[in-house]
Amino acid sequence: MKAKFLPFLLLAVLLQVSMFSFADEMISAREIRLKNKTKVQHRSIPVTPEAFIENSLLSIDFLSTVPTVTVIIKDAETEEVVYTSTDLNVDKVYIDLAGEDKGKYTLEIQLPKEAFIGDFELD
Repeated sequence: MKAKFLPFLLLAVLLQVSMFSFADEMISAREIRLKNKTKVQHRSIPVTPEAFIENSLLSIDFLSTVPTVTVIIKDAETEEVVYTSTDLNVDKVYIDLAGEDKGKYTLEIQLPKEAFIGDFELD
């Protein structure tokens, strides 16, 4: 009985430790609230992409593959464009903003039929 219980106990402890380490990795990621910039003209349910900033890494998840997307990042105070990119057939986009100054920025996501905007801050 003890021989069967010990491996089970060891497995349970290892799973708990690994779960806490994964949760610790996501603790510093902050969600960027995106607002729809365009008027929706169709009757389907709009899907809003999800954007997160963790340290200097910006990640955008479109929840499905989009044919084309343009991502623009502007300094919120000066309106100066600090990053722009157009990608084809993607479902996720990762942008490293390590060279940018700390402060407030505006994220614009332009899809073929919709556009989204949100603000975030680099620490």
